[in-house]
Amino acid sequence: LAVETLGSTSVILTDKTGTLTQAKMELTAISSYQEDNAENKSNLLNYALLNTDVVIENPQDAPEKWLMSGRALEVSLVKGAALNGVLLTKVLEQTKIIDRLPFDSKHKFSAVVFKTDSRSPRFAGEAGVHLALFGAPEIILRFTVLTHEEREKMIIEIEKRAYAGERVLGVASRIVGAGHENILRQQNFNHLNFNGLITFRDPLRPHASQAIKEIAAAGVKTIIVTGDHRGTAEAVARELGLVDGKGAVLTGDDLMYLTKEELEARSREATLYARVTPEQKVMIAKLYQERGEVVAVTGDGINDAPALHAADIGVAVGSGTDVAKSAADLVVLDDNFETIVVAIKEGRRVLQNIRKVIIYLLSNSLDEVFLIGGALILGIAMPINALQILFVNLFTDSFPAVAFAFEDSIDDLENHPKKLHKNLFDREMKFFILIIGTLSSAFLFALYFILLKMGFAGELTRTFIFASFASYTLFLTFSLRSLKKSILSYNPFSNRPLTIGIGIGLLLIVAAIYFPWLQQILNTISLPPIWLLGVISVGFLNILAVEFGKWLFRKRIIKFI
Repeated sequence: LAVETLGSTSVILTDKTGTLTQAKMELTAISSYQEDNAENKSNLLNYALLNTDVVIENPQDAPEKWLMSGRALEVSLVKGAALNGVLLTKVLEQTKIIDRLPFDSKHKFSAVVFKTDSRSPRFAGEAGVHLALFGAPEIILRFTVLTHEEREKMIIEIEKRAYAGERVLGVASRIVGAGHENILRQQNFNHLNFNGLITFRDPLRPHASQAIKEIAAAGVKTIIVTGDHRGTAEAVARELGLVDGKGAVLTGDDLMYLTKEELEARSREATLYARVTPEQKVMIAKLYQERGEVVAVTGDGINDAPALHAADIGVAVGSGTDVAKSAADLVVLDDNFETIVVAIKEGRRVLQNIRKVIIYLLSNSLDEVFLIGGALILGIAMPINALQILFVNLFTDSFPAVAFAFEDSIDDLENHPKKLHKNLFDREMKFFILIIGTLSSAFLFALYFILLKMGFAGELTRTFIFASFASYTLFLTFSLRSLKKSILSYNPFSNRPLTIGIGIGLLLIVAAIYFPWLQQILNTISLPPIWLLGVISVGFLNILAVEFGKWLFRKRIIKFI
């Protein structure tokens, strides 16, 4: 089921960090809001480091050799701070953490309450209990004592950096008095001093842009859904070629205030959703599902689990949490968007091959219905017997059906329709099974009836029908290797296992007709050469019928199924 859904995916809601980017964030700037000197920058890093939840496995080694685990951004902060002479290990030694509020995708910041004393060289020698916030700067600014004009000025600076492609985070703090034990529980974050900004840059994955173009050519729309600042996300999206005009970007605030009709209209053009909450990510997935899209969602955190579960197929990245992986249908071990594209290609290849096998096997099943059912209705001799049916199903048809599993995709990804079906039975399958299959089966029975009426011997006619029934699907496999391309546009013998399987099937049919001991078992007789030519002609006519059907679809003549 997961392979089928993956092969039918029409919309990918992808995270940005680590999937489209390399998750190798580098600390690029430390900007203190107060006097921009070394001491203030150090304080800024101290507050930020105390908000991290990073485990250093070898703290005794030099910082450049540290092995760390934790959120990618926090690991990058610890590395960057160490390069600036501020070590997490030293900060933790000289402070006592009283309480902490981990980063939350909904609030978009973390908070920590900690204690220091006057002997500590950290925090400008200010002894006491401190509260520090670290996260989305435009949200943290709401809790500060800055005036409206000062906040507006800072927001302009934040957006300037964000639209330059940087990940911008803010730090705010204050000394708290009595009652600090409940400050995080009560979320009493007012009257903070704004300390400044810390910015990061995360380079794009080298081939992410090309992967997006490839998957777009296949009718799969890539949409970035992220909690990052709109400017940062839009800079990445523009570099990837996803945003090239107005109306392509929506934010979490837009989702809150737009009406259902407005959101439906705007979402058709949107390629980026920024500053969204986990609940909004679920809402976005359902929005596209209601439109008939097959939605794949990528995620890595606990908060992504609802969206991964709500999607038609959830894709967790290898570095993600166990909760995300449990909620997902697929885990991409290297976190790479290119791998997701490859997985979709593989899913489509498998889906194509399943469709081909179904058409191939149902062709004989319809023949059996028409040949046996028609004979019973008209009260004439059975054209094929039970042993002949078993012989075809168990021996001649088995080898090509298995060999289809080794079929590489002859149809390029670009040859898929812009609108994909959620199940196996797309328009082409319905047409080939219901129209071509029915006509071919009816033709075979009509041929049997006509030959009997013309006075040909019953054993000869039945052997001819058996040989045609057993062989024409083998010939048909060459045409079924692609349900879209003409057989003249590819080498029909390039799938070696399939060619061998067809050869074995044809040899078994020849043996069933010309070997005396098999003739006795299957009630066949030797066919004269002219009749053998007729068998080949039946197969050739069926190939022409399938090729004609493919031509009708390529020319878009058939649209009614």
